[in-house]
Amino acid sequence: MKRSSVIVRVLALSMVFVLSLGLAACGGKKKDKEETTTAESTSETTPMVTVATTVATTTLQEYGLTLAPNDQQVTWTETEMDAKVMYVKITSGYLKVRKGPGVDYEQVGSLSAGMEVIAVAKTENNWYKLQDGYYVSGDYISATP
Repeated sequence: MKRSSVIVRVLALSMVFVLSLGLAACGGKKKDKEETTTAESTSETTPMVTVATTVATTTLQEYGLTLAPNDQQVTWTETEMDAKVMYVKITSGYLKVRKGPGVDYEQVGSLSAGMEVIAVAKTENNWYKLQDGYYVSGDYISATP
């Protein structure tokens, strides 16, 4: 067998392997926007159309972090405010974005120094609700850049 033939076959097999891994990572399935089901009974068949609802996703401040809507049940008091641009003020590391106003809530993302966020509410314990429905500590954001 010629050397070039072997190289072509190895490359082709490698590409198939990489594509297989990619499909496996993505689930390999497309989601349908509508599903049609049929309810059957002994006397009649009635077609039913189920429209799949689209779950809105949120992009955290145009930084490419796409999040599902916050599903945390609100059990705290927050005061709504006019949308206000604020800036992340940290000296090292990242500012954690959480599902609720406190360190006990799940972290869903992080922001780096100088990033802008838009705050829409403030809680009693100095946490700000972002326009995306998630929270950051008021100790680490400021109204000035």
